[in-house]
Amino acid sequence: MAKSEMRLIDFMLLAALCALQYPLWLGAGSWLNVSELHQKLDTRMAVLKKLETRNDQLEAKVVSLQSGDCAVEELARRHLGMISKGEIFVWVIPAKSQNTATSTVPGEVS
Repeated sequence: MAKSEMRLIDFMLLAALCALQYPLWLGAGSWLNVSELHQKLDTRMAVLKKLETRNDQLEAKVVSLQSGDCAVEELARRHLGMISKGEIFVWVIPAKSQNTATSTVPGEVS
């Protein structure tokens, strides 16, 4: 075999090797793509965990509301300001402090 034929075969083998490596590094199933998908999966799993926790809390609140009057009464008192017969409603308004009226920027000399 001549040297030119050997170079042609070497070039063809190198081209075949590059063609086989392309999907591994740059294709749809590449290492980079797989790591990005793992990051997205981790993010979505964290969001899912938060949503499951919230759903569990809401479900517990629904069960509490369905099972007794105490929870309904507590919500009515807290959110609607309702009172029972014989109770006296007292609303305490906190006094404004002088610090909020004359706030200064840190580092500023007055």
